[in-house]
Amino acid sequence: MTLKLEKGDGVFFLVCLALGILAERSFLHGLIGLSYPVFITAFYAVFFWRYRSFTFTNKKLGLLMVASIWLLSTSFFLHSNMILYMLNFLVIPVMVLIQLVLVTYPLHNQWHRWPFIQKLFLTVGAALAYVYRFLIHVAKFSVRGLEENKSATIRKVLIGVGISLPLLFVIVNLLVSADQQFGNLLGAFPRWLLGLKIEEQVLRTIAVAIYTLAIFGLLQVLRTKQQVPAEDPKPTGRISWDSVISLTVLTLLNIVYLLFVAVQFQYFFSETLKAGFTYAEFARRGFFELLFVTMLNLLIISTIVSYVDKTSKFLTLAIRSLLSLLVTFSGVMLYSAFLRLLMYEEAYGFTFARVLAHSFMVFLLVILCYSFMRIWMERLSLVRFYIISAIIFYTIINTIQLDQYVVDRNLERYSETGKIDIHYLNSLSYEGVEGLVELYKLNPGHPGLSELLLQRKREFMASEERWNSINMSSRSAEKAIMDLRIK
Repeated sequence: MTLKLEKGDGVFFLVCLALGILAERSFLHGLIGLSYPVFITAFYAVFFWRYRSFTFTNKKLGLLMVASIWLLSTSFFLHSNMILYMLNFLVIPVMVLIQLVLVTYPLHNQWHRWPFIQKLFLTVGAALAYVYRFLIHVAKFSVRGLEENKSATIRKVLIGVGISLPLLFVIVNLLVSADQQFGNLLGAFPRWLLGLKIEEQVLRTIAVAIYTLAIFGLLQVLRTKQQVPAEDPKPTGRISWDSVISLTVLTLLNIVYLLFVAVQFQYFFSETLKAGFTYAEFARRGFFELLFVTMLNLLIISTIVSYVDKTSKFLTLAIRSLLSLLVTFSGVMLYSAFLRLLMYEEAYGFTFARVLAHSFMVFLLVILCYSFMRIWMERLSLVRFYIISAIIFYTIINTIQLDQYVVDRNLERYSETGKIDIHYLNSLSYEGVEGLVELYKLNPGHPGLSELLLQRKREFMASEERWNSINMSSRSAEKAIMDLRIK
């Protein structure tokens, strides 16, 4: 299939080349900071300029994803949590791809169905095929130009170079022997070439080419007119669950959960727990199990709501009632897991993983509440809400400073109990360094704290900040530790 370039495609390729250079400068020169939001802003500026006459679809979700992508990119500039750093390095490109396909997909409100997932993979394949055809087209165009000029001048130049090389070899050796200064001048050229780091420059050039072709191919493919996928009038092979079987399963599950919840209330409101084991042991033994059971219940609820057969009104009402009871029991188990983790934090301190788990449980609670509404309101869509709420939850997690919250809670715990793990604070992002500074102000004599702060201070003094690595969290920590007088 031949490639037909339209008017303006050449200019657009040069714009994509500029984006490719910016991407290489942003992502391949040390830690990423300010450069990520700069690149995302430039990328979407180019996208909206190129698609200024394009009719977008799924605009509301598309705008939500653009806002989420931009906020996630600014987290590289504002925060410094390495777990989220590595995760976002993979998540943001995937979200950009999904958002671009979403707003150019011909169908409205079909993004939660399987054909949209297929469209994502087909788009990537089409972009790769377009890049391949583009490179072949450029190669043929270059060869055709050479054939038209018959390459006479180039052949003459090559012949002249071939004749000159032996003569230059003899003459240069004679001149070097005659004048030492001339020899030193020629010797400076190899040293200059070594200083250029040619291998690194070649790799960076390849990276620029990959970024440029990826952006150019993707944005060119999405502009092509797409046929609206044919919709089946009615799906024939729809999976369905028998209502009686579903009713039996729900009844047995609710009986087990009723007994479990009764035991939980005995733990919460009596002194039985103290006679067995400590709160910390109790929390550690059951948290993950309860969290897994809650997520399993959500899967059961969403599956039965979506695929159960609708027969008699009595069976429908009974199933809805049992599903509502299952949601209630799941909420109690989620609350139990929340308390268990809280007990564990009180015993062993706060960490990023534990606070993140608490946040995830709040997200699950929102999902449970919506699932309860869906049980009684059939017009609501579970999948759409799950996807949108997951995007919002992930964005919020990256926007708020969880590390700062962990530091503050550990300092409060230190004020009450005198216990704190300075090495864990040091392993956190730069908010942990500020926490160590605050701890030093509270207790300069804490064992090992002065040595740890001096080590971090030397690291700040030895580091050099580039524009792409500018990070507000790092600057704030550097200012705090430089202003601190360590004895």
